[in-house]
Amino acid sequence: MFVVYCAVCDRRTLLGVDEVEWVENLTRGMISVAGHCPRGHDVVILTGDAFTPHEDPRYFGPAPRIWTKPMNKLRAWWRGRFEVSRDLPGSFYRF
Repeated sequence: MFVVYCAVCDRRTLLGVDEVEWVENLTRGMISVAGHCPRGHDVVILTGDAFTPHEDPRYFGPAPRIWTKPMNKLRAWWRGRFEVSRDLPGSFYRF
């Protein structure tokens, strides 16, 4: 079964085995499935490996351990030096 969008009906429907008319291998990794929506309008679906989501080639994964370890030490050092305190100094209190 395929989920198809019929432009004439302006809705998505399921395309079952009975509604499939033609399956054609266009190029490597691209398949065309032609059929009819439940109301009889022609619909075409492009599917196959070319349409499956793949990993982003620009993403190189998490930073290597060699970079994260010194950064964690530096972050801990800054946190120790500039610890945020929520208490007001004595000069701000009204007695």
